[in-house]
Amino acid sequence: MRDEEIDWALYHLLPDGQPVMIAELAENSWFSQDAVDASLARLENNCLIVVRDGAVSRLSLLDMLMMNKMMHAPDMPIYMENGVIKAKK
Repeated sequence: MRDEEIDWALYHLLPDGQPVMIAELAENSWFSQDAVDASLARLENNCLIVVRDGAVSRLSLLDMLMMNKMMHAPDMPIYMENGVIKAKK
């Protein structure tokens, strides 16, 4: 199975607005823990999810757009750290 197919399958197992424990996601998906961890890293890097304290959540469309803008605009005066928007010094 290709990485993109694993990403798609895992993303669609996540409920809207509710965090899911990563171990539970791996168990429900039938993918190995290594495959789940790699997929979640790709999804988070592409601003589709947030991983925090062993749980994963989908981002809303607005959050996706905001995260993408903050990551790819070096002149942005703000950044996000652990779900908190902070001003650059």
